[in-house]
Amino acid sequence: MKATIGLEIHVQLDTLSKLFCSCSTDIDDAEPNSVVCPICLGYPGSKPMVNRRALEHGVVIAQALNSKVMHVIRFSRKNYFYPDMSKNFQITQYEVPLAEGGYLLVGGHRIGITRVHLEEDPAKLVHVGGGITSARETLIDYNRAGVPLVEIVTDPDIGSTEEARDFLKKLSLILEHLGAYDPHKEGSLRVDANVSVEGGNRVEVKNITGFRNVEKALNYEVVRQTSAVNMGMLVVRETRHFDAETGVTSTLRLKEQEEDYGYIAEPDLTQIHIASDWVAALKASMPELPDQRIQRLVGEYGITRFQSDIIVNTGLRMSEFYEESCKLYPDSKNVANWLVTYLLKSLNFEGMSLEESNVRPETFTELLVLIDEETISERLAKELIKDYVKTGKSPRTIVEEKNLALLPVDELRVVVSEVVAENSKAVEDYRSGKAKAAEYLIGQVLRRVRARASAGIVRELVLEALKEN
Repeated sequence: MKATIGLEIHVQLDTLSKLFCSCSTDIDDAEPNSVVCPICLGYPGSKPMVNRRALEHGVVIAQALNSKVMHVIRFSRKNYFYPDMSKNFQITQYEVPLAEGGYLLVGGHRIGITRVHLEEDPAKLVHVGGGITSARETLIDYNRAGVPLVEIVTDPDIGSTEEARDFLKKLSLILEHLGAYDPHKEGSLRVDANVSVEGGNRVEVKNITGFRNVEKALNYEVVRQTSAVNMGMLVVRETRHFDAETGVTSTLRLKEQEEDYGYIAEPDLTQIHIASDWVAALKASMPELPDQRIQRLVGEYGITRFQSDIIVNTGLRMSEFYEESCKLYPDSKNVANWLVTYLLKSLNFEGMSLEESNVRPETFTELLVLIDEETISERLAKELIKDYVKTGKSPRTIVEEKNLALLPVDELRVVVSEVVAENSKAVEDYRSGKAKAAEYLIGQVLRRVRARASAGIVRELVLEALKEN
């Protein structure tokens, strides 16, 4: 049964201070309720002031999404009575958002953007002794209240749970390239997902973090709603909570309508006029976006589109890592091959990202130099890179500590002689025309020297020894 999906993405903007006050946004390790002031707590008489940097981020994000930036914007009060906003309203944009329209191409499919607007983040709720619906008590940390968010609302154009995940990955990458948010901060991107199936009402799943969790929550809802429709049951329009541990959604409350929030114009903030030349200047200063970078890497470095896709879509740091490595090592194609085929594989095996590792362009390219100068074999390098990723040690240091350097030809010739002498039957088989016997001898030598010789040199020495005998 076909699903119709729309997303509301809340992105924590990378600014030094909150949206309407001068309180710091560096709150991850702060004591609860220690980074607050009368403005973000909503004390009577306190006056908000809009953070210009947050507004700049919003304008740039809107343009990256092909949205139309409004010439005049204003803020509204969204009234609701939940404990995460101490003043019982949230300052957001309703009637006149920052931008409208736009689209993002995902796998060739155009997904429409309804609107882009700014708003303040509510407080963080900590549920003690259970989940959101079963906790013994709930604690509130207002440090997060007032942190600037941009909300990106899509049209209901997403046709599958996989496409929802792909959309979020691409959006996150764009935002990272713009410098608008830090994807490694806790809760920096949160999603409200709206989903319906044919014959059912729209259901909202609130506050999901993590791309995989969005896909899991939507998969669960599609199955739940499809089963209900097939059994002739009513799919209630409601708001649900997703439990990441169980992979199940549960009812929170009936779905509110927009009129339930009683929006009014924010009386403490005037209209803001967005100058066209300011918007144009911000657009001109925009950094390279992911799709542009993919094309440039192919043209500039001569790598395949497949390799460029992987490098860029892994994250901004990986793109920068590749280009920094190319400045240190002359063969850009070889850098791409080792990065995509071996470095990423080793990082994934260790369950770490590039940012979490001690891998650096200087030491990564050192591994390639060791191969080129024939200090180690390529075969050994494929094993050594695992230790390198795990420890972050210089590959040259690992080679010295573990005595992994290639054997000198004279020493290798001695090993070959020993193997040939110990395997007289294989030698006789080779002389009788069985070419595979030489392969057996080559394998025996390689097994004995444990990758401290290249297969090509071993082959040459074995064939040489067979001719002499």
